[in-house]
Amino acid sequence: MHELSIAQEILDIIEAQRLRHGFERVESVRLRAGALSGVNPEALEFAFGVIREGTCAAGADLRIETEPMKLVCRPCGYSAIDCHGPGACPRCGSVDIQIDGSAGVEIVSLEVEQ
Repeated sequence: MHELSIAQEILDIIEAQRLRHGFERVESVRLRAGALSGVNPEALEFAFGVIREGTCAAGADLRIETEPMKLVCRPCGYSAIDCHGPGACPRCGSVDIQIDGSAGVEIVSLEVEQ
């Protein structure tokens, strides 16, 4: 479950920002998970909920936006946004599909209390 290590990295970044900017606590964290990150949002929410206790993020709301992947058929150029992954191209039937999307997880915003 790599979500636990991702949750720990998020908490480490939050703590570094708290030291840098001097806020007391975090009320919400907004994340963006790339289509190719392999992150299970429910598992990440659970892991973050466990490790945030006793920190400046205790009780913080975690919001995760999952980006869909873009599929592009190499032979005919057909493109579509898809959350389930490639199949055959609906236009030409080819399975030569390119998958575009981010593999990262990033903090988009933090709502904090001074």
